[in-house]
Amino acid sequence: MVRDDEGAQLQRDDAKYELDPQAASTLVDESVRQAQRTFNTWPPLLLLLGSVLFPLALGEVWWSVRSQHPYHGPTGGALTLMYSIIVVWAITVSSVVRHATRGIGGRSMRQRKIEGIGFAGLWIAVYVFQYALLHAGASPSITYGIYPATAPFIFVGSAFAISSAQREDWPKVFVALPMVAIAVVASFMGPVLDWLVVGIGLGALLFALGVGQLLQG
Repeated sequence: MVRDDEGAQLQRDDAKYELDPQAASTLVDESVRQAQRTFNTWPPLLLLLGSVLFPLALGEVWWSVRSQHPYHGPTGGALTLMYSIIVVWAITVSSVVRHATRGIGGRSMRQRKIEGIGFAGLWIAVYVFQYALLHAGASPSITYGIYPATAPFIFVGSAFAISSAQREDWPKVFVALPMVAIAVVASFMGPVLDWLVVGIGLGALLFALGVGQLLQG
């Protein structure tokens, strides 16, 4: 009789701690969303810094071409400053994100590395194609103006949007699509004004993203 009572008590205890399948599914989904929010969060202060640096960097290029008639392209100094600012900022952001996700392995991190290599290859291909345009005799307004100011953001932004959509990472999709839209609009502004439009547009986008990250935190 004692053993029967102990068995019944154990069954009651097991039932008390048994997790309902629907509750378990909800818990798993919430854990996945929490992990995505943790590992996909960009550093907000660096985003806010980028919201200032991008308009300055591309604005410097615009300043160097604003009075060119006919258009022959940005000065070497302006391009060096622009690319130096963008590259240093991008490397800093990547380092911070990589440090935050250190120790995280598995399929997700392998996918990140593959995507990183793919995006780097795509970015290089964009500029290789610029020289193909120059070799084909395209005008300086195209090869040194409209194309380099907008094409990198259109192509890389589109690939980023597609990649994020495949992972159902909608916040990043909603960042990539405005980036593409800004570059497309700027491409109709001519080889001078397009630099300024892209700089201001990306600055506003990074500012909104940085503020959003701060509010989430």
